[in-house]
Amino acid sequence: MASTKKSRTAKLTGKGGGPDKPNGRHWTQWIEPKAAALLSQVLGPIYFVVKNHGRNNVMLMAQHGDLMDLSPGAVRATYARGTITVESRGENPALIGFEFIPIFITP
Repeated sequence: MASTKKSRTAKLTGKGGGPDKPNGRHWTQWIEPKAAALLSQVLGPIYFVVKNHGRNNVMLMAQHGDLMDLSPGAVRATYARGTITVESRGENPALIGFEFIPIFITP
């Protein structure tokens, strides 16, 4: 029973492939070397902020948004809709921080 709870907790906190628990609106995600992390799949129009906390460059790919290379320490904000992925470009794991900011449209 304890191992089941530990496994469930690990998956919720990002150790099983998903993002870590949010700190307010901020999330973090580890990405394996030369791999990609899917951050969203069906996302309505939103602003997206990402920071590269790792030692390698990462590539942000946002459907209906930007394609950009982020060097270590870089922060970028972009508009996105649909799928967002971030790919690690180097030999070391990458750590990114990110935030989704809703776009409020008033009539």
